[in-house]
Amino acid sequence: MTFRAVAKKTAILLVMLIATAGVVAPATSAKASKPPVQWIDLSGTASQRPKLIFFSANSGSQVNSIKWTGWGKNRAIGRGTYLVTSPPPPGEENPTGPARVVVWKPISCVPDFGNREGKRIRIYRHARMLRPVREGGRKWVDISAFTGYLTCR
Repeated sequence: MTFRAVAKKTAILLVMLIATAGVVAPATSAKASKPPVQWIDLSGTASQRPKLIFFSANSGSQVNSIKWTGWGKNRAIGRGTYLVTSPPPPGEENPTGPARVVVWKPISCVPDFGNREGKRIRIYRHARMLRPVREGGRKWVDISAFTGYLTCR
């Protein structure tokens, strides 16, 4: 092999290594810089993959035993049990049954209070819930106000 052939192969190898490093390095560092997606409950506690979502401060609607798929991605789905802990109207029963929570569009947030006060986190901006209704059947309800984005500055 001549000197020229060896130099040419070495140059090609160096160019390939530099090109590979330039493509791989930014992709891994960009993923590492994103904080995890959280859910901020009514008391200001931020947590990942909440097992329980309250819709009132003391007694009222809630979804418990939630199991999530896709948490942290652009869209996640949680499945749990919907129930109402406040007393029902006279002669009626509170609805209870399976619930599905769909959340999407993670956004950056710095909460004004709670366990992540002043720290940059990500939360889901939109959420909808498919829940049972008293008359029978199920209906979709917008629960975006309960994701915690209202606490963000």
